[in-house]
Amino acid sequence: MRSKLLTLTCLALLSSAAHATETYSVKALMMRALNSPAGVARGIVEGKEADKIHETTGSYDPLRGEVSTLKRYKEEGCSRLSVKLIQPNTPTQQGTKTDFALNYELNLCKNGMPPRDTSE
Repeated sequence: MRSKLLTLTCLALLSSAAHATETYSVKALMMRALNSPAGVARGIVEGKEADKIHETTGSYDPLRGEVSTLKRYKEEGCSRLSVKLIQPNTPTQQGTKTDFALNYELNLCKNGMPPRDTSE
């Protein structure tokens, strides 16, 4: 009985660890936020955006992405999104390390295009 409990506990931990390390493209995170009832999505970013930031910053720690909905438009499936990409342990010119953050906003619909009408 005790070994079954230990096995179940280990499986639960492995499952949650696998979920915590899911990776996405920036576009996939934006689509997840558009489809989320709460309008948010978070995850580790991989792909060309992550590669370019790693190359530019000189840090190869995982790039975190956070997307949140700022405003939903009348047009179905369209929102204004806030995108934040965070690169930890980025070397500075002074020889220390800091978090590099890239923040931007954009209007996007579930079809991948910007909305036709951004009036509220």
